Amino acid sequence: MGIINGNYREYRLKNGLVVALQNTPTQTIAAKLRVNYGSSNEIDCEDGMAHFLEHCLVTSGSQKYTPQAADKIREYFGSSNAFTNTGRTFFVADFLAEDIVRWLDYVSDHVLRPRFDEERVNTERKRVIREIADFKSSPEYLSNIEFSALLYRGHPKGRFVLGKEEVVRNADYNKIRAFHGRGFHPNNMDLILVGGLSANIEELIEENFGRFSEGENTRKNFPELEPLIEKSVVQRPAPEILNSGNPDESSAQVFFACSAPIDNHLDIYAARTMSQILGGDAYSLLFQNLSHRRGLAYHIGSSYSGNYNAGSLHVEAKVPARRINESLEALFESIQEMRTQKVDDNVVERVKRSVKYHFASALESNDGHTSAIERRLDDNLNPEDSIHGYNQVTPDRVLEVANRYLPDKDEGKYILFIKNPLMK
Repeated sequence: MGIINGNYREYRLKNGLVVALQNTPTQTIAAKLRVNYGSSNEIDCEDGMAHFLEHCLVTSGSQKYTPQAADKIREYFGSSNAFTNTGRTFFVADFLAEDIVRWLDYVSDHVLRPRFDEERVNTERKRVIREIADFKSSPEYLSNIEFSALLYRGHPKGRFVLGKEEVVRNADYNKIRAFHGRGFHPNNMDLILVGGLSANIEELIEENFGRFSEGENTRKNFPELEPLIEKSVVQRPAPEILNSGNPDESSAQVFFACSAPIDNHLDIYAARTMSQILGGDAYSLLFQNLSHRRGLAYHIGSSYSGNYNAGSLHVEAKVPARRINESLEALFESIQEMRTQKVDDNVVERVKRSVKYHFASALESNDGHTSAIERRLDDNLNPEDSIHGYNQVTPDRVLEVANRYLPDKDEGKYILFIKNPLMK
């Protein structure tokens, strides 16, 4: 059992459940149960089963509790929710510390001994089909799917988590039960509790989770996303975003992406620093160049993602549809400046100070501690490790990674996706 500063404990139950506990001097608890079983675990004709199952587990009761009784239990919690992504299904809650027994009893029974009440399952089936339909009815859906296919090229991270209506519509009790049985086992789960934990918290966890047997291990090692091998420039008509009152002032949407290092790569801290300098805030090159000096965008920014072994850097902006070419020239000017001009020491120090602030701010809340624990479980990194990593970044390293990952406009490999409301 590991001890960090006397307040953190991390261990495994005999059935494989990973437990991470952080005591804080608060009257509340932030709880997260991560089930390492998500959309990437779906096989042929199961697109959307992970997301549908998540809905069913929350609302359709357990062996111990009817759906109506479970509804009453959730009323005790300050918040309670669930969500699904590529590799995991999450069950999260915030509540008074005095309600820890109630939450552990509720979540363990619902996640590991679900009832799948027919009436509730059918209600959730209708709701999930509506959720999929709402998403597919949005103007962004087709462009998001096309952009994702260009970037992820079959990698699990590009999978549409909500899935297909017909899969949800045809998921009967046996299919739902079978899908649940493949992956919902203690040895595929991580339980994170942060807050005013009771002295007997380990006994309570054992009592609620220790009685379940381990099962098939579905924790996945994701393939590494291969770097982009070509330049893709796509422009699509987007009449749905036309400024009908003043077409000449319509905004086009620009999405840019290029390959970047994955989490835990040696370049990760320099690459994140580079992304912040390029477009992370109002002091960034992109904001100063396109927004502040030229008035080509109200907001423009870059973001970085490296989880699930898929690294990418993104830039998004809304620019005048009549001045798309000018805006793109300004975008690549900023990228070229990042690639050719070493930034000042003070700029790098500003990013380091911002990082230190955000870590300090996060760790003043139970939710922030929960996120830090997730990073420790996933990458074996504590906040101090990350701060140390950023402190090693120099202007030379920023220039080095900018040249390694940011593309040249003409010869580079990247995706440029434009939604143009004036295009016929």
